[in-house]
Amino acid sequence: MTKRIFGASHKRGVELAAAGCPLDYLDAVKDSAAAGNSFWAEQLAGYAESSVYVLGPSRTGFVIGLRLGTNLVGGTEIAQWKFEPQWPELCISWEYEPTEIIPAPDLGRYRHVLDSRLPEILNNRHLLQRGYPVGGVLCGVSYQPLPESAKGLTAGKLTLVDDKENVVSLRIELRIYPASTARPFGGSSLQRRRGGLLDKVDEITADWKYSRC
Repeated sequence: MTKRIFGASHKRGVELAAAGCPLDYLDAVKDSAAAGNSFWAEQLAGYAESSVYVLGPSRTGFVIGLRLGTNLVGGTEIAQWKFEPQWPELCISWEYEPTEIIPAPDLGRYRHVLDSRLPEILNNRHLLQRGYPVGGVLCGVSYQPLPESAKGLTAGKLTLVDDKENVVSLRIELRIYPASTARPFGGSSLQRRRGGLLDKVDEITADWKYSRC
């Protein structure tokens, strides 16, 4: 059983790592601190993998495992973010729950990040606090099919900007799962989160519309 470790600065993280504690976010903290950024981001590793699910002839699901943290004493807010998949023609709406995309047999692999503040931090500008990294999953759906050549692994770019205009970008690697392994996906069973990003007036510039459909 892996316990969450909170309040670990990079210096303290080095000490814990030297003592044998597994800190898979240590490099992200180090790189971000060296660059002077007020926050850092990394893709979740291990069982909570990022994935692309073929949900039907014209539906594609995206699951991104992500961890965010900040180095600022007063914390920070994520003001803007966007994900650019390998296929720029895909329009992705990020207003869905993990249970609507991840197959039931696989949900157990994500159990430690299903109840997470990550959607609120990204979509509703909730405060990201120093010493309390937040891990979770972003779940989106495109009503467009993948190219027939899309198989195996793919990658995209996730870019985040906080309210102080600090920018963090990272490569997200995703495994593609064909329709035979995906959760049955019907229009009547799909519901967006209320009060989410797509329910609000967006004052963000045209370059940051989060794949609005």
